[in-house]
Amino acid sequence: MKKWAIIFVLILVGIGIFSLKYYTSLLDSKDSAIIVNKHYPFKDDYQEKQKLVQAVDHIFIGEVIREVGDDEYTGKPNTQFLVRITQNIKGALLGDITVNQEGGYYKEKGKLYLLTYEKFPLLKKDQMYLFFLTKTNKGYFEMMPKYGSVLLNNEEEKLKQIDSIRKIMGEK
Repeated sequence: MKKWAIIFVLILVGIGIFSLKYYTSLLDSKDSAIIVNKHYPFKDDYQEKQKLVQAVDHIFIGEVIREVGDDEYTGKPNTQFLVRITQNIKGALLGDITVNQEGGYYKEKGKLYLLTYEKFPLLKKDQMYLFFLTKTNKGYFEMMPKYGSVLLNNEEEKLKQIDSIRKIMGEK
């Protein structure tokens, strides 16, 4: 009788581990995710910075503090990040805000995938970016793929980007 109870418990544990692995990302390494890149249907040509500056509500320099969640919108993953605002350029935001980036990790048929748009990677913790965001009624700010953030590697880059945006804003 004890032997059957032990076998039964081992089978249940095995089913539990299989279920965790197959249906959740708890046991998966994000480094092993299969990257799926998709085209994003932009409403305009945002390669022209003037159009981008006019299309967004807020432009600022900010540091990514951490990933704070994920959400599914129209069946596609979105990832939210806590961002600390360090310098406003357009708009007036203070402190920490939540930024939504379209794309993120999802599980399908037991495999972990990373959805990206326009080969644009997810934001990275402890990195400084120039953000172009639009306010939403969902409690976070929306970042457009590819054009919604610019990674700033040093102070010189930061000053150059700020100067470029301020010149565009002065041209209006």
